[in-house]
Amino acid sequence: MRTLAAALALALLAAPAFARTRSSSKSPRAGGYCGKSAVGTTTTDSKGNALECKADKRGRARWMKK
Repeated sequence: MRTLAAALALALLAAPAFARTRSSSKSPRAGGYCGKSAVGTTTTDSKGNALECKADKRGRARWMKK
């Protein structure tokens, strides 16, 4: 029972660290959604590629490589 409690405690301590690493990328990336207010704007991603916010085939605003 103690080992189970210890394992649970370690898992709960490690959970926030895993959550931070997955969602830390907030910068735009090719294929990702952009806001409707951003349509027509240009920016660069973390790798230095130029991205433009355009509507895709379905009309959804997405970041696309220029």
